[in-house]
Amino acid sequence: MSGLLFRAIAVVAANVAAAAGAAPPAPTAPPSVVTPAAPGEARNLPPATPARIALARKLVGYTQPPELMTSAVLKGWEEGIRSEGDSFSSLNSIQDGLGAKVAARGKAEIVGLVKDRIPQLHDRLATLFAANCSEQERSELITFYSSSAGAKIIRSITLSNAGAEALDDDKITADEAMKASREASRIAARTLDSAEQAEMIKFAFSAAGRRVKLIGPEVQAISAEWMTATMAEFGQRIEPIVTDMVEKAAAEAK
Repeated sequence: MSGLLFRAIAVVAANVAAAAGAAPPAPTAPPSVVTPAAPGEARNLPPATPARIALARKLVGYTQPPELMTSAVLKGWEEGIRSEGDSFSSLNSIQDGLGAKVAARGKAEIVGLVKDRIPQLHDRLATLFAANCSEQERSELITFYSSSAGAKIIRSITLSNAGAEALDDDKITADEAMKASREASRIAARTLDSAEQAEMIKFAFSAAGRRVKLIGPEVQAISAEWMTATMAEFGQRIEPIVTDMVEKAAAEAK
């Protein structure tokens, strides 16, 4: 999911800039920062020390806030319930209200699961940012993602229907992620007012904005892997729970 954020933000920036007829501003930062190296290319950055990773983890806290990530996964669960409405309704034939009980238990399991697993995602992304972004770039990223425009885009893309629908799959593919990213970018673009669009354009042409675009595929890969593993673990957790609930309800009905 978080990978969709970075890919979609890059698309939003390009769309907004094109619509406004904007041109990149004149570079004001040192060349080594204004022209970022490709991921993995030597940039003479300091080692990813604990202090650098701590700053990167602060950045990831803005881009993948736990409460918003939980809401996104829950939305996928709720979409699944709606699409399988007949199956949940059939549970009520065993015991009145059983479908709602199963849905509520699934929600509780998701909340606990994301809470348990989100530190793994944050740690991996923080290490990636610490290794690939300069201190200036990380500071610029924190400034943007903590702004009204950045927060608005993060929320819009994270909770978009496109992102939620991707959670229905056992495995999120690159094609699905790209499709969801494009749709999420269109949704996000409509949420920006004129001041936020200007802020977005400024960010798009900054060193930090270009760095995000370059490392986006790596972020997406880590995020898709995390989401796939999270949903797989959820399936493993919820199946025996639901089976036990149904068996107990059936026994009580006899």
